[in-house]
Amino acid sequence: MSNIRNNHQVDSAMSGASSAPRSDSCSSPDKPNLAIIQGGGCRQIESAIGVLQALDEANIHIDQYRAASAGAIVASLHASGLNAKAIAHIIKSTPINNLFSFSYWQATKLFIPFARVPYIYSTSGLHNLLADYMTDDAVTKVQVSVTRQYDYDSEMLGAIHEAVLASAAIPEVFPPVKIGNYHYVDGGIINNIPTCRIQDIDNYEHIYIILCNEDTKTNKRSWTKLGRALKAINETGSREAHQIKESDWNDLPNVTVIQPPPYRSHLLEWSTNNSLITHAYNYAKKLLMS
Repeated sequence: MSNIRNNHQVDSAMSGASSAPRSDSCSSPDKPNLAIIQGGGCRQIESAIGVLQALDEANIHIDQYRAASAGAIVASLHASGLNAKAIAHIIKSTPINNLFSFSYWQATKLFIPFARVPYIYSTSGLHNLLADYMTDDAVTKVQVSVTRQYDYDSEMLGAIHEAVLASAAIPEVFPPVKIGNYHYVDGGIINNIPTCRIQDIDNYEHIYIILCNEDTKTNKRSWTKLGRALKAINETGSREAHQIKESDWNDLPNVTVIQPPPYRSHLLEWSTNNSLITHAYNYAKKLLMS
């Protein structure tokens, strides 16, 4: 696998971070702004980047993040000082197979009777990306949801590299991640939209709930193990997003729920020319202006 980082990428991204249009005047000195970012695979990486770009351009500074699965990746990079344009540059310059590579060794076990296949894609490329760009700020600003593998209990952890990898580790698709004495997998299984407690809402100046857009194509029945897993994740994410939109969250004066309209996209692939980023940005920009 080629290294996903190059000097031009780093220089461009860090230049973008240093000129990020953020303003402390948009959040109270005593009350932070909070972004809650749903999971949703590659689809949500692109969608959340577009929404955060609109927030950046509106001079809305995010002080704290709560995120799940792919949303944890975007949150940890944004909290590390990269503005959304810089993150978009990195993503557009990174082929998806540089982040998630098919593990032929693991896949061969599928043909061995009774063999255990813990995962079929390696995430070493994603690990390298996080190691390149994440800073200690992510640990203090970002809480990510993870699922403990042995009992499927949900936890919220500070965004160390391992926690972010674990939060995005779809079971049997990506490898589980060991943190301390336990192995963890995708936080979106149990807690895909890790909202704060109702009694804590007034502790924040404003809360932005960034939901994943839905695909425009109806998911047909799949006969493969991977297809069934992805279909279940899609349906779970869609159900939870609808529950948020139909609940009282959207009626609270200090909460804005942002879900870009449906767009042709996939959990494990980038959209054509990463056009979902622009789609989400345009929607969020219009919503914030209104």
